[in-house]
Amino acid sequence: MSAHEPSDITARTQLERTVQENMPPPRRSANIPSLPHRTDRLLGALDAMGVWISEVNDQGTLTYTSSQVTAILGYKPDEMLGGQLLEFHPDDLSLVIECGRRVRSTGKHAHNRTRLRHKDGHWVWCENTLIGWTDEQGRYATLIYARDISEVKRAEAAHEESEARYNVVSQMSRDLITEMDHAGRYTYIGPGSEALLGYTDEEVLGLDPWALLHPDERERVRAQFEKQLVPPTAPPGAHTSLQPIEARLRHKDGRWLWFEIQGVTYPRADGEIRYLAVNRDVTERVLAAEAQREFEQSMQRAQKLESLGVLAGGIAHDFNNLLTPIMGAAGLALMELPNDSPVRARLQTIHRAAKRAAALTNQMLAYAGQKPLRVELVDLTTIVEDMRELAASSLGGSARIDLKLKPDLPLVEGESAQLSQVVMNLIHNAAESLPEGQGRLEISTGTVNVDARSRPSLFADTMRFGEHVFFEVRDNGCGMDAETLDRIFDPFYTTKFTGRGLGLAAVSGIVRGHGGGITVESEPGVGTCFRVLFPAVRAEATQRPAESDAPADQELSGTALVIDDDEGVRELAQEVLERAGMSVRCAADGRAGVELFRSLADQVRVILLDRTMPELSGADTLEAIRAIRPDTRVVLVSGYSEERVQDELGAKGIDGFLKKPFLPEVLLERVAAVLRD
Repeated sequence: MSAHEPSDITARTQLERTVQENMPPPRRSANIPSLPHRTDRLLGALDAMGVWISEVNDQGTLTYTSSQVTAILGYKPDEMLGGQLLEFHPDDLSLVIECGRRVRSTGKHAHNRTRLRHKDGHWVWCENTLIGWTDEQGRYATLIYARDISEVKRAEAAHEESEARYNVVSQMSRDLITEMDHAGRYTYIGPGSEALLGYTDEEVLGLDPWALLHPDERERVRAQFEKQLVPPTAPPGAHTSLQPIEARLRHKDGRWLWFEIQGVTYPRADGEIRYLAVNRDVTERVLAAEAQREFEQSMQRAQKLESLGVLAGGIAHDFNNLLTPIMGAAGLALMELPNDSPVRARLQTIHRAAKRAAALTNQMLAYAGQKPLRVELVDLTTIVEDMRELAASSLGGSARIDLKLKPDLPLVEGESAQLSQVVMNLIHNAAESLPEGQGRLEISTGTVNVDARSRPSLFADTMRFGEHVFFEVRDNGCGMDAETLDRIFDPFYTTKFTGRGLGLAAVSGIVRGHGGGITVESEPGVGTCFRVLFPAVRAEATQRPAESDAPADQELSGTALVIDDDEGVRELAQEVLERAGMSVRCAADGRAGVELFRSLADQVRVILLDRTMPELSGADTLEAIRAIRPDTRVVLVSGYSEERVQDELGAKGIDGFLKKPFLPEVLLERVAAVLRD
């Protein structure tokens, strides 16, 4: 028998007593083994379960240990008994002492988790149950049931590390991490909800399912969410990826922010389905993409209008050539007829119709952006105020106009008659949209700064950045759908029963010609808002020069040369000038005109030169004429604006300008003015 056996027998005896005290009395049966045999079985079962049993006396000396100590601490039982090999981690000593004292003072068992030194030096986590008892001699001892939980602690540590890493990632990420249950209710909200959405974590967790989603997108997001749910039979940890979703979430202040939502659904161990998602704020990206689309659409509209403008300008030029002899011949005939002639009324009808046609060509030129005549500095608010009564007269029924005009606006550079046309056309257009003449127009002026981030507008590509003055007409009429809105500036497009559809087309041309822009917002059944912007000029307004009255008749002399490819224009000019006393020679194109002038250079006092001709243009013809005789007086004739002609030919030197279609008296006045200078 070894030296340790008495203590082993004592411990076993006490263990049997402890077990016997904690077990109900057995029934009498011949098949029930004796207590020692049952104790052996109990110890064997505990050993098989990986439980290490030990006993410590009141001096802290180990007096008994089961064989499981070898599996847990690496020591053999006889190495442990009576020695000091049982070493607790320094950080756990206070817990060991406090727990031992509590068991001894209360007589109740206790639990703790401590680290013990393994024979090879590493620390082993043990979960311990302590039971105190006193033997027949009054000696106190503590019985300890221990189980190795190192794997459990490592798993817990790994989990805590993962949680810590997850929290750090959540805090560092600018994205919002959320988790929802299968009904769409938030069950977890990561850091950043208040910074991104204005809600605290508690507020988000208390919201109704899908409450943050925009109403227009709830069904779409919910359908995609439900489509991608993992099946209920999926094992824990299985997940199904969702495609990225772009949806609007409501900020606490009421704004709608765009988020890109990427997530997975997975079943938890308890069978509940969860949706874990990363929500990234992409509002700036979405708005930038939308602004880019609007800008590209605006560019496409502007390019289309520019192409149509070129077409309109060409048509207007041809119309002017046709109208010139009609108006001229009618004017000459009226000058010759006696006042009581029955033909006079018919000629006057022709004359008035020709004037209306000329006004139409002016609108076409305005649409083409080729009609600014006299550039001046004007006050947009003053123009609107001057047209107040005219605007009011265009409204019928019970409609009213509310004016919100800002005083002391910066000036804009342009032609006041054309700006007045813009104002009147927009007011008239708004008035026609009011149902049965009932409703309200709001007319306002003000300033706005145009920069790269401003809302795209028609002609945004040609607008310069900086301060702009705006004129705005808002109505609560019928509004327009997207298809109509896309075509409102097309020439001859109209939704009215009658009309030429050139009102808004002319507006767009005038605005383009003034370097401005137009924004339009409209919704069917709600109304429309037109805003026209012009570059601001910080300067004093200038007065328009007064137009001189054309003399009724002129007496002229000398030779005039008319170079024009339109026969009607040549014949009219020749007849008018010959009636005034001049000798007139004509040429049907530039080359013939140059050759004719070469032979008559010393005789010709003035040349009427058409700007647009085939083969040799007006500019090239003028250059050839100047090369033959630099001081020749030249009046340029064109259906385009004088400013455009001056920009193109001013450097070549022209002495006068005559706009088609023209009346006989205007032709005479221009020629007389050139010859007087």
